[in-house]
Amino acid sequence: MSRIVVTALVLACGFAGAASAQERKLSDFLPAKVGEKACFTRVYDAKHLAAHPRQRVTSMTFLMRVTGISETGDWVLDPKQKYDRLNYQFAMSVTRRGEKQALSVSGYCPGDTRSVFCARECDGGGVTLDKVSGSEALLVKLDDNGILLGSCEESKSRWLKAGADDKVFRVEKVTIDKCKALEKGEFGE
Repeated sequence: MSRIVVTALVLACGFAGAASAQERKLSDFLPAKVGEKACFTRVYDAKHLAAHPRQRVTSMTFLMRVTGISETGDWVLDPKQKYDRLNYQFAMSVTRRGEKQALSVSGYCPGDTRSVFCARECDGGGVTLDKVSGSEALLVKLDDNGILLGSCEESKSRWLKAGADDKVFRVEKVTIDKCKALEKGEFGE
């Protein structure tokens, strides 16, 4: 086999692997069953923040859950109840340097995107998710425009935009009880 053919095959395999990594499905992160939940969090320690002086985010918590949607459009949280389709939802809480209180946001993760994207309502941006190979950690990447934290009223909210050290955040999987307050605050359950 010629060197050119071998090189072409190696490149083709590399591109195929890269494409399949980008084509994740929501079920790669959480089984497509009503009631499934996963919680991820991280508090960035002083050592990390000293190494990344331009990182504004000091902590992040990310919840992902699967609900059903009934015929009337209501959320179904009990897998034994009747529902028409599945819905992936997310909630995220962020604390930034100089702020004592975390700001949170919630939204949905549509299943019809090439990568796993989670959007907030009211044109408030979103995040893309990826898995960390060999662990249960999650990478949360800010959308190009960032994500609007707080309410949909921009005067009462703050944008979290990608900065020099605020683009991708690694959060570790923890027990679901670490997301109970976030879930209750964002979804009322």
